[in-house]
Amino acid sequence: MTERRSKPRMRVDSVAFIITRIGNPVVCRIKDRSADGARLFVDSVLGIPNQFRLVVQKTGEEFSATVVWRGPQEIGVAFLEMQGVLAVAPNAFPSLPVAIPLGPDPGFYAPENTAERPASGSACEP
Repeated sequence: MTERRSKPRMRVDSVAFIITRIGNPVVCRIKDRSADGARLFVDSVLGIPNQFRLVVQKTGEEFSATVVWRGPQEIGVAFLEMQGVLAVAPNAFPSLPVAIPLGPDPGFYAPENTAERPASGSACEP
């Protein structure tokens, strides 16, 4: 089989999130990657669009990706645009979790500070 990649891929095993325009993020594993693309392992390729954002949990890197090929549980992607890319090297960075909001705007929820809430019964007492 002839190698068609322009840059060699390195084996990695990183957790990442597929971010689409609709729906919740899809958790995946990056099995190998190069500066140009990656091979992703997912539970199912059903419902994953041809273009999406890929966020690497460990490093916080973000990529605009387009699907080049699909298997039953694998996707080959090419990177279109990269933000915050540090390097293509496994275990080179400390573990930094990425907060992915799953609901509406994160500021939508009420503040946790109880000082901002009225004391119970204070507004209704005679």
